[in-house]
Amino acid sequence: MPKVVDHDARREELIAATWRTIRRLGLAGTTTREIAKEAGYAHGLLAYYFPDKDAILDAALERAYVAAREQLTARISDRSGLDAVREVLLTALPVGDAAIETQVLVMAWGTMVTSESRRARRYATFREWRDTVRLLVRIAAAVGEMTGEQEPEEIAEALVALVDGLTLHWVMNPAEYPASRLIATVDGALDRYRPHHPSSGT
Repeated sequence: MPKVVDHDARREELIAATWRTIRRLGLAGTTTREIAKEAGYAHGLLAYYFPDKDAILDAALERAYVAAREQLTARISDRSGLDAVREVLLTALPVGDAAIETQVLVMAWGTMVTSESRRARRYATFREWRDTVRLLVRIAAAVGEMTGEQEPEEIAEALVALVDGLTLHWVMNPAEYPASRLIATVDGALDRYRPHHPSSGT
């Protein structure tokens, strides 16, 4: 009787092996052959599930986003107001394991330019995070923890742009943007949106 293979479980094993390989060898050293070796499978078997490195990195990113969504839900479940806004912003910064995920995302940018389906999937994930920021800012403003001098939508857009900008600077020059600087910059921005905070330049 032929052996029954759980293909979904095998795909998950290969994706997990991909992240282990990236953490061990870095992106430059991560090849499909090294991933197969890490997973304990023949190189040809990996090709059965993922035709090339871009495909397995794309699947690894997708799995990372699912995990990040679950972690974010857990992290903000007992937080409210400005504290919840801060947490949702910090989870999007390239800090800790998220730094590795950001590197993989940047590497995947090239394939997103030429693949509408991949671009749509990545943007759907970004849009979900952005909408969460908007919701939490509205709640923080409603309970009086963020200024009423600006529309919550405007504040949320500014904060999303800030995180995106910090991420880009980190990608270009990570040595100048350690975790401490990224977090301090977000905290400084949030402080300016507290009620009755004096406006800069006035």
